[in-house]
Amino acid sequence: MRGKRRKEEIVCALFFVLLYTMWIGDLVSEDRLYSAWEKRRLAQKPVYSWEAVTSGSYGKEYETWLVDQFPGRDLWVGLKNRCELLLGKRELKGIYIGKDGYLFSENQQIADWDAIQKKMQEQFGMGVVSRIHVPPAGAVLTEKRPYFVSFTGSEDLVCENLSRHQEEEIYYRTDHHWTMLGAYYAYEAWAKEQGLTPLELEELNIQVVKEDFLGTHYGKIHYARQPDVITLYDPGIACEVIYDLGESKVQGLYQESYLKTEDAYGFFLDGNHGVVQITTEGKEGHLAVLKDSYANCLVPFLTAHYGRITVLDPRYIRVDMGTWLADQEVTQVLIVAQDTSQVVFP
Repeated sequence: MRGKRRKEEIVCALFFVLLYTMWIGDLVSEDRLYSAWEKRRLAQKPVYSWEAVTSGSYGKEYETWLVDQFPGRDLWVGLKNRCELLLGKRELKGIYIGKDGYLFSENQQIADWDAIQKKMQEQFGMGVVSRIHVPPAGAVLTEKRPYFVSFTGSEDLVCENLSRHQEEEIYYRTDHHWTMLGAYYAYEAWAKEQGLTPLELEELNIQVVKEDFLGTHYGKIHYARQPDVITLYDPGIACEVIYDLGESKVQGLYQESYLKTEDAYGFFLDGNHGVVQITTEGKEGHLAVLKDSYANCLVPFLTAHYGRITVLDPRYIRVDMGTWLADQEVTQVLIVAQDTSQVVFP
């Protein structure tokens, strides 16, 4: 009896030591402003006031702050999710656990691309505007997704070409983006449709640039069976690149500094910018690319076909795109953006 009581006292003491240690850590550590893994700003400690206390807002904000700033939060979140997976759960925070370490989710559009396409067609003509609908990984990797869900997506030449190569590394396991190889197969289908001769894979300089990439899906649930590999398929075409009309000092299509951060996909085209202007020698035509982040690793392939490429991201530009592009003497418009998708439960 005495031995049992002794064990209970030890467990109780360890529990209070843990709580005290975490409390001290909470006091001495500074609040984090941003979670690179979750790609969002974290709650900051609310300002105390009698009005906030009596209205109840202070308690709610304080609770949110505690959750976001909890010491070792990423570690505890990962541990909790692993426990749920061991219990058989296959969906966490909108992320679906597939085969061979693949994580799936719905696509969410950042803009009304249908409306943008219609406006561009009215501005430049139907034959000038083309579009690449980027299908979600779940609509292409049908053998990898969980058995209990499917994903909607446009069935076009791009999706068909990607599906023919679904056994290859065309989507990341831990991130929502396609790989540069996946972007190549989309570019290949689009180029043929436009009457262009696409680059051959054998022409590209292939190089592994990162072997431990953990993407946005990992950031949400802090779980991955294995990290991803980022492989560069570089056309090797000399070009001049200007970001944000010269306001940014960044140069080149690829930024190696990102490979040392949690946002390694930013290696392609320096992440997201409002305007990126690319000039190559010995080629004609001016292509405007209206895009979301999926286009960042596809744009390098386009340098093989155009003398000028202007890349616009609606999230970061505040001018009327149609009027601005007309002044730039654009000859062709390409929209590259993720397709709207939904999870379907058969």
